[in-house]
Amino acid sequence: MNNPQFSVLYNGQPVAVTLLSDDRYLVQVSYKPLEIQMKRSVDGKEEWVEAETQQPTFLTTEIGKLVADRLYSVR
Repeated sequence: MNNPQFSVLYNGQPVAVTLLSDDRYLVQVSYKPLEIQMKRSVDGKEEWVEAETQQPTFLTTEIGKLVADRLYSVR
């Protein structure tokens, strides 16, 4: 199975992003990969959370915005 990859700039550095499923992404921000997931609230607002904990963090929100910007610019 081939998982599409792209990169986004975070703090001026390229960050590798791998698509895992329709709403999950693996990002390599530091030494430890981070799996993030985009969820939608009942009012349709996007929220980026850590896939494991289902909790938003500063990093998931920031990287999620960059991923969303990249995805929406390609469509």
